[in-house]
Amino acid sequence: MTAIRRLFHLAASLTGQAPRGRNMPSRISNRRQLLDAFERAVQHNLHTSSPTLLALLVLDIDRFRQVNFSLGYAAGDRFLQEIAARLQTSATNLVLARSGDDEFALLLQSDSPEALQVSAEHCRQQFTAPFVWNGQPYYLNASMGLSEPISSASMTEAALIQAEQALLAAKHSGKNKLVPFEDIHRHRSNQLIMEAELRGAIEHNELMLYYQPRLELSSGRIVCLEALVRWKHPVLGMIPPSDFIPLAEETGLILPLGEWVLREACLQRAKWHESGLLDYQVAVNVSPCQFQDEHFADKAIHIIDRSGVDPSFLEFEITESSIMKNMEKTIAVLEKLTQKGISISIDDFGIGYSSLSYLKQFPIHCLKIDRSFVQNIQTNQSDLAITNAIINLGHALNLQVVAEGVEEVSQLDILRETTCTTIQGYLLSPPISVAEIEHTYSAHNAQPVMIS
Repeated sequence: MTAIRRLFHLAASLTGQAPRGRNMPSRISNRRQLLDAFERAVQHNLHTSSPTLLALLVLDIDRFRQVNFSLGYAAGDRFLQEIAARLQTSATNLVLARSGDDEFALLLQSDSPEALQVSAEHCRQQFTAPFVWNGQPYYLNASMGLSEPISSASMTEAALIQAEQALLAAKHSGKNKLVPFEDIHRHRSNQLIMEAELRGAIEHNELMLYYQPRLELSSGRIVCLEALVRWKHPVLGMIPPSDFIPLAEETGLILPLGEWVLREACLQRAKWHESGLLDYQVAVNVSPCQFQDEHFADKAIHIIDRSGVDPSFLEFEITESSIMKNMEKTIAVLEKLTQKGISISIDDFGIGYSSLSYLKQFPIHCLKIDRSFVQNIQTNQSDLAITNAIINLGHALNLQVVAEGVEEVSQLDILRETTCTTIQGYLLSPPISVAEIEHTYSAHNAQPVMIS
């Protein structure tokens, strides 16, 4: 037995046998002992004639508690022993230790960073075959995090932290996957760069607004334009909102970004009014973070007043989940806005948890049916029933109802058979630039829109 292989037995026996009824094999509960075992292996590798690249892999068995609860601790013990045995079969595994109740830590060796990832993936493949208990096969999955290569024994603790962070990322992103720390490090670096660039884009007015029209079915005319922010990066080109809006929410930039959108939409609406080009209402999305800001209403009214736009030409789209967090505050904020003349619509309606008793108290003007229901109304009877229910609810409360995400003629045909008042979606138009909006829907050439 080599010195390196003896380290595995040391790592597996430092704390002795676990008490009866607890999962096996025994684990190292002391982090220092775990690091000592790995550091000794790293030091030994560096002093060999042909040192290899090393990295730490940490893995956690997904939903292992359910095994203990459903099959008992004896089954859990047996499965852990078999997992350890399977992991030991890897020729690239120098040290294997059980670092938690259902967590293992491994020191992998290989000739290149790419080969280390292959070795880690080989460990993940050990879970493809079933684990058998009382003749019944069971399948277990594992989330794994891989550190960057270790070049010295002093880096071992940092590598363990990297592997644990990568493991956490694997669990948070859906489990049953291998995440190298290099990926999340690159992602974090990219996020920091993008955050700085987004901040600069807001401060230096480098963003733009696109507008998506809303069609009234009874008249065939455009009645509203929804303002949607776009970011044309000087190097990366057009960055999808799905990439930078979550970043803005996470970093707090959503507040200045939301104010920028409102300000630009107001100025554009005022410009259209002065030129006589367009006479439509403009809808502006309000993020949950914005709406929860205690000064939101005052800030919004201040921006509107400075722009000179008539508030009656503005609509605020507020998500269903936003308005349900503090009912008394929500009602006070909405009343303050509507008294100014601003219309209120509830966006993504149907996927939240609105209380109908509160819904009738909100001073709102419109319900926007979430696109997830409209998407399948021609094939899913439940979605059609929910869509009809929202339409009927809206009419009962004397509200306009908008079906979002209309992309196919078959969806439009069904909506026409209902009493839905308004539609929005790619079948009518995607979000388009100011120039395209002016060219297509200006007061000089506005005609009823025929879509079929």
